Amino acid sequence: MPDVNIFKSLTVLIVDDEEFSLRFVSRILQKIGVSLVLEAGNGLEALGLMENKDNQIDLIISDIEMPEMDGYELVRRIRYGTVPQYKKIPVLMLTGQDTEKNIKKARIHKIDGFIVKPPKAVQLEIQMKQALGI
Repeated sequence: MPDVNIFKSLTVLIVDDEEFSLRFVSRILQKIGVSLVLEAGNGLEALGLMENKDNQIDLIISDIEMPEMDGYELVRRIRYGTVPQYKKIPVLMLTGQDTEKNIKKARIHKIDGFIVKPPKAVQLEIQMKQALGI
């Protein structure tokens, strides 16, 4: 049983164009104790949620391949300060496979880790703790 108190005060933004994936990850996050989960269908929607001053986001979990703005472009814009208060926010990427190309891009974009789809609660919890430094 995960320590649900450790994530209780967190707000996590999930960015994925697949409805099933959004719901699946959202349910896992709630199961491991995350109190608030925000959802966006692509990078543009995610930036909109980040620009909303009412949202205080602690971690982003994003798919890589999405229409309009993919995960790498989203992270690039975040790291370059499109929404200044989130310039250093931890970001985990959802991927079909952990390839060398993805790992190389992760270093370039300062991505904090990869989660292979479909994620398991234990994997997600470990990656989140590492990305958040807890």
